[in-house]
Amino acid sequence: PALEIIVVDGGSTDGTREILERFRPQLAACLIEPDDGQAHALQKGFALAKGEYLGWLNSDDMHLPWTLRTMRAAFAGDSRLELIHGDRMIIDCNGRVTGYRCLPLHSSYLLNRWPWTHQETCFWRRGLWERAGGIDGELRFAMDYDLFVRLFRAGRCKHLRSVLGAFRWHDASKSFSQQRTTGAAEIAAVRARYGCGPTVLERPIGTALSIAVRAWSRLHRWRAHRHDRPTAVGFDADSLWHECGNVPSA
Repeated sequence: PALEIIVVDGGSTDGTREILERFRPQLAACLIEPDDGQAHALQKGFALAKGEYLGWLNSDDMHLPWTLRTMRAAFAGDSRLELIHGDRMIIDCNGRVTGYRCLPLHSSYLLNRWPWTHQETCFWRRGLWERAGGIDGELRFAMDYDLFVRLFRAGRCKHLRSVLGAFRWHDASKSFSQQRTTGAAEIAAVRARYGCGPTVLERPIGTALSIAVRAWSRLHRWRAHRHDRPTAVGFDADSLWHECGNVPSA
């Protein structure tokens, strides 16, 4: 209920336009036009958004059948909470689950220095967005990191121990191909902008955090697998929608 879906497409030539036309009656807005990159597309989409809770999903990634329900419940249960984020499953180019990435806690101090927030699992209140400011249209890779540094500093945030999104990782993805080039340069620039680059003394903390994330992710796999709390690998992430009886119709 009260779900506002805004799609911004920069002119894809892979059949996206035809699919969007089928779903256009269910969309609050659908822009199919050239843009100046991902950050510009996000700016256009958020400028049209009227909702109280905001977030975005990149074209490679997925929400899960319980994502929005979990988000609504978290905000309804704490009127002071302004941002939530959760854990992610990793999927390949065909949508098959290959692993999980779980954070042991929320720490603005740590996540502002090491950009490990799972973007597709993040939602925030409009008031926080307005205080912190929107997307930096000049960035090509680290626009999410730049935004989260500001959101984490400005509001009350919480990590939920629930898998709320699926992140697609493959050798043709932007995250894979640009991580060590454009990505590394922009992450360094964001750190310099906000003075949150780890010092020599803080770098061991980053190593310890990396170990903790890997350990917590492995512990997640020990939990019993359910369709609403996935821990297994090797299955098609799309099947979760069928198992939950929540398959969108065209």
